[in-house]
Amino acid sequence: MQTKRTILYATCFAILLMGGCSKKTGSNNAEINEKKAVMATVKEVVEMEYTPVLNFTGTAEANKEVNLGSAIPGRVERINFPKGSFVSKGAVIAEMSDEMLIQAQIELEAIRKDFERISRLKEKGSVSVMDYDHIKAKFEASQTKVEMLKKNTSIIAPFGGVLVDIMVNEGENYSFVPSVSPDLKVKSGIATLMQLNPLKVKIEINEKELNAIRKGQTVEVIFDAYPGESVSGKIAHISPILSPLTRTSTVEVVIPNNGSKLKPGMFCRASIEMPVAKGIFVPINAIHRQQGTGEDFVYVVNTDNTVTRTQVTRGESQNELIRIPELDKSAVVVIDGKNKLEDGAKIEIVK
Repeated sequence: MQTKRTILYATCFAILLMGGCSKKTGSNNAEINEKKAVMATVKEVVEMEYTPVLNFTGTAEANKEVNLGSAIPGRVERINFPKGSFVSKGAVIAEMSDEMLIQAQIELEAIRKDFERISRLKEKGSVSVMDYDHIKAKFEASQTKVEMLKKNTSIIAPFGGVLVDIMVNEGENYSFVPSVSPDLKVKSGIATLMQLNPLKVKIEINEKELNAIRKGQTVEVIFDAYPGESVSGKIAHISPILSPLTRTSTVEVVIPNNGSKLKPGMFCRASIEMPVAKGIFVPINAIHRQQGTGEDFVYVVNTDNTVTRTQVTRGESQNELIRIPELDKSAVVVIDGKNKLEDGAKIEIVK
């Protein structure tokens, strides 16, 4: 009997001891959960107006470029301008050998006399219409030949520009054999003429952004060679077709180049302002960048004071605020304390 009583006391003691331990464990868990709450300051997002800007990269090119040559091979007798000089429209850049022109002029003069004689006889009715038509056609063909040779013995500038290259020097024979330029373009001719004021900048615009682009639109261009100096240009041409590889359209922007400060081949960045729109902005220190990656995140606060880690993309910045297109206007984000957070963590808001 004594043994049974002892066992009963021991059992009751054990039950009491377990209950006490359970209460203590529950208390410890509550303390641990309380410790998990991270002290953080938060901020409501701001909806405000902004000016969207489309940014592109491009390369400067001559507004006009032409390789001048002759339709007939021959010897270059004279180059009238040195390389790098400005040439006015209509100026004779180079003169070719004129032996064939002189021969054609002599032939034309002989045929002219025959034509004048036949014309007088036709008026008297002493020559058939067939003979008259034959000599007339021969005379007109000779005139065309002389005019063609005149054009090809004088290389004339079709527009005002800079003589950037001379491929055939004085005394050398010109032929149609093409050559490869330093920029890997196949060209042939005697001289290369470029119009360098204005310049042309080509940019590639994605098909999704084409509906916001129009001819005559203002474009701000900044060259890496002159950082901080912006040049205003206008969209002059929008390609009517898209590249099947990149799904982009080539857009040409014409910019002034007074003093020839800018050079073809220079790298540049172009920006186009869009109409004013509304967007969601957050303080820039709300953005957390994951180490070792280029991914940006913000921690959005839920109604139960937990946070959701949301990947975002940066938009336009304005007064220490940055636009985040992934957020809605009711969102609240963590400002300070984000480095200690993880997705789903609980926070204690510090006011």
